[in-house]
Amino acid sequence: MTRIVRRQDALTRGITDSELQRYCRTESWKRLRPGAFVSRDEFDALGAVDKHRVIAEAVLGAARTPDAVLSHVSAAVVHGLSAWGLPLRKVHVTRNRRSGARTSSVRVLHCSPYHPHEIVDVDGIRVTSLERTIADIARSENFEPAVCAADEAARLHNLTSAEVVNALDLRPTHSGNAAGLRVANFMNGRAESVGESRTRVTLTELGYLPELQTSIVVQGKSIARVDFYLRAITTACEFDGKIKYGRLVPEGSTAHEVVWREKLREDAIRDAGIQVVRLTWADLSAPVEIRRRIEAAALRAAKSPPPTAIAR
Repeated sequence: MTRIVRRQDALTRGITDSELQRYCRTESWKRLRPGAFVSRDEFDALGAVDKHRVIAEAVLGAARTPDAVLSHVSAAVVHGLSAWGLPLRKVHVTRNRRSGARTSSVRVLHCSPYHPHEIVDVDGIRVTSLERTIADIARSENFEPAVCAADEAARLHNLTSAEVVNALDLRPTHSGNAAGLRVANFMNGRAESVGESRTRVTLTELGYLPELQTSIVVQGKSIARVDFYLRAITTACEFDGKIKYGRLVPEGSTAHEVVWREKLREDAIRDAGIQVVRLTWADLSAPVEIRRRIEAAALRAAKSPPPTAIAR
């Protein structure tokens, strides 16, 4: 992890304020906030999420009150979530009080009472617990990115819907609780990626009832597991993030071999009488086109003989 240099530590090591200013002026160091610096090369090499974490750590380190903790998207980042679709421009800090909330160019200060069990230490950083973090995000952010965060927390950390509901219930009068409960009741750790979480949201909003990670069984043998199964129209939907064709190719295989095996797998699903609709990241921005393709698949299914497969 990129190391933050505090002004007081630098002075102790014999570095003067003039030298600190020169390092920043020559862009060898970056000032994260007054009194906190980092190597410019190290910082620039980071992705957006890791940059947010470094800045968040610096902001929290400068807090003058011991009740300040990272929360919302900043806590999600520290918990190791990808934070897809969540705003990373400002650091979110929560204090254990009812008033005094304010926003600056780099920080959103929330004033919201919390219980001791809602605060945890992650790598030496005080943050809201995972369930409180997801509850806060579910209350305050749009449904789709909130679901992506909740699904990821469920998948990676076994967070349950009940735990998020309990966190919401600790503040029963919060204006965002209805939105929070919608996310909590919808979250599902069987979504295996952000792309699958987004696909699940899209399919549901189009009026379908997708079943996740369904096995397709022919004559007692599972021939495939599909990302989503739309039982009412005998159609499977697969999200193709292209990862399995690239850097996650199994040892001893080539990308070409993986693509070929995927084609054979899909042919077997179709031969068993189940239609297949493959979706990509680009498709998720065009739900009308997704509906058209699924409706076309449903029409083909209706005209075909009954499937020989069982989906379970």
